[in-house]
Amino acid sequence: IISCGLWELEKVSIMNNLKNMIWIECRKAIRSRIPLWTTIGALFLPVVVALMIIISKNPEISRKLGVISAKADLIGLAATEWPGFLTLIAQMLATAGFFMFIVILSWMFGREFADGTAKDLMAVPVPRLTIILGKFIIYIGWALAMSLLILGGSLLMGSMIDLPGGSTDVLQKGIILKLVTTVLVILCVVPFALLASAGRGYLLPMSMAILTMIVANVALVFGWGDLFPWSIPGLYSQGTGMVGTTGIWVVIITGFIGWFSTDLWWKRADQNR
Repeated sequence: IISCGLWELEKVSIMNNLKNMIWIECRKAIRSRIPLWTTIGALFLPVVVALMIIISKNPEISRKLGVISAKADLIGLAATEWPGFLTLIAQMLATAGFFMFIVILSWMFGREFADGTAKDLMAVPVPRLTIILGKFIIYIGWALAMSLLILGGSLLMGSMIDLPGGSTDVLQKGIILKLVTTVLVILCVVPFALLASAGRGYLLPMSMAILTMIVANVALVFGWGDLFPWSIPGLYSQGTGMVGTTGIWVVIITGFIGWFSTDLWWKRADQNR
C-alpha cells in the first residue's frame, strides 16, 4: 500500500513538473517574435502559390513580369485544379516546412545557450527528461499549428481563385496527404534538437539543414530517396506511392533516435557553461 501511494505521488509530481515545463516553454514562445515570423511564413506559402497561378492564367501580366512569369507558368500548369494545387502545397511544405520547423526547434533548444539560461534550466529540481519532453511537446504542437494554418490558407486561396475539381474526395485525399507529410517532416527534424544542443546555439543546426537538403537531393538523383530520411517527406508529398512502409519506418526511427540522443546528451554531456 505504501509503495502504491509513493508511486501515485511520484506520478503526480512528474505530471505537475511536465505541465510547468510546458507552461514555461509557452511563455518563452509568446514573449518572443518567432511565432509571429513563423505565422507570416505559413500564410505566405499558400498566398505565393495562388499568386503564381493567377499570373499564369493572365497572359498580359505574364508578359510584363518576364522571368517571374516563367516560374509562375510552371507552377500554374502543375496546379490548375484542386488535386494538383493540394499536391503542390504538400511538396512545398516538405521543403519550406522543413526549414520552418528547424527554425522552431533550433530556437527552442539553442536559445538556452545563446541567452545563457541553460545552466539555470539544468539547475532546477526537475528531471532533464521532463525538460526535454516539455520542449518536444511544444515543438510538435507549434509545427502542427503552422501546418494547419498553411492548410487553412491553402483552402481559402484555392476557393478565392476558383480552382475546379474540388470534390469532397479530392479535398479529403489532399488534406490527408498534407497532414501525413507534416508528420514526416516533424519527425525528420527532431535530430536537429541534438545539433542545437551540442552546438550550443542556432548556427550548427541551420548550416546542417542546408547540407542535409543538398544530400537529400543527391539521394533522390541516385535513387536512394526512399531510404534517406530527409528525402522521404518530399517523395511522399508527390502522392505517387513512391514511399513504402520501409520508408515510413525509417522516418519514425530517425525521429526516435533524435529524441533519444538529445535526451542522452542533456543527461550525460559535460555541462560546464
